[in-house]
Amino acid sequence: MKKIFILVLMVLCLVGCSGTKNEEVVNESLSLSIVSPSGAPSLSLLDYIDDENMSIDIVDGSDVLQAEFSNGNVDVIIAPINLGAKLSKATGNYKLAAILTWGNLHLVSTVSIEEASEKPVAAFGQAAVPGKVLGYLSDELGAFEFEWFNAVNEASAALLAGEYVSAVLAEPVLTMTKAKSEVALNELMDIQELYKEKTGYSSYPQAALFVNVKTLENEEGVKEFLNKIEASISLYNSDNEALSKRIDEVDLSVMGFGNPDLIKKAYSKMALEYKAASSVKEEIKTFLNLFEIELDESIIY
Repeated sequence: MKKIFILVLMVLCLVGCSGTKNEEVVNESLSLSIVSPSGAPSLSLLDYIDDENMSIDIVDGSDVLQAEFSNGNVDVIIAPINLGAKLSKATGNYKLAAILTWGNLHLVSTVSIEEASEKPVAAFGQAAVPGKVLGYLSDELGAFEFEWFNAVNEASAALLAGEYVSAVLAEPVLTMTKAKSEVALNELMDIQELYKEKTGYSSYPQAALFVNVKTLENEEGVKEFLNKIEASISLYNSDNEALSKRIDEVDLSVMGFGNPDLIKKAYSKMALEYKAASSVKEEIKTFLNLFEIELDESIIY
C-alpha cells in the first residue's frame, strides 16, 4: 500500500512539472528579426514597431532585401512580391506567407480627361510595378503617354510645379499632393479598376511577407505573429480613433514618414490588406506573369 502511495505521488509530481514547463513555453515572448522597406509596407508592423522583443530594420531600396534573401539570417522579410517570389525560389531560404499591400495607383489631373489625354503624364517606376501595370493596361489607358520619374515624390513635385497637368501617384503621396495643390485634383482613372476589368481580380499584390524556413519550425509562434499583423491592419483600416491613438504612440519617422497627420488621413486608402498567400495564388500568378516570373507553389506557406 505504501509503495502504491509513493508511486501516485511520483506521477502527480511529474504531471505538475510537465504543466509548469508547458506554461513557460506558452508564456515565452516571441522574438523575431524583421526587415521591411520603408513606406506603406512598414505600416503592417505598426503594432510591433516599439516591441522590444522584435528587431526591426526599415530600409530603403532593394539591395538590402536581396542580400537578406540570400544569406537567410533574418526571420521575416517584407518585400515586393516579384522580388521575393523570385529569390525565395532561387535560395530556398524563405516561404511566402501573406500579401500585405495591394494596388494603389491613381491617374489624377488638374484638367479634364480630354485635355489630359493630349499632354504627357508624369509617372514613376518604369521598370518596377507601376511601369509593368501601366504597360499591361496600355489598351485600357488609350491615348495617355507617360514620362518617367524615379520616385513617386518626383512625379508629385513635377505636377505641383505645373510642369505637368497630370500624374500617376500612389498613397500617401496622393493625399499629400492634394493638400498642397492650389488647384483641385480630379481622379481621371482608378488603375485598379482597369486591372479588374481586364483580369477579373479586384487588385494586384505588391508587398508580401516571407518567413525563414528555420523560423517556421516554431509554427505556433509564427501563427501568433501573423495573426497580430492581420488583426492590426483590419483594425486600423476600420477604426480611425484607434489608428490615431497608435500613431501618436510611436515614431513614424523610422518607417519613412515625416507627417503623422498625413498617415492618419491616408492609411485607409493605402490598400493595406492581409491575405494569406495560399488563398490568393491565382492573383499572385497573374501578377507575376507581368514580370515573366512563374510562381513556384512550393514557396507558399
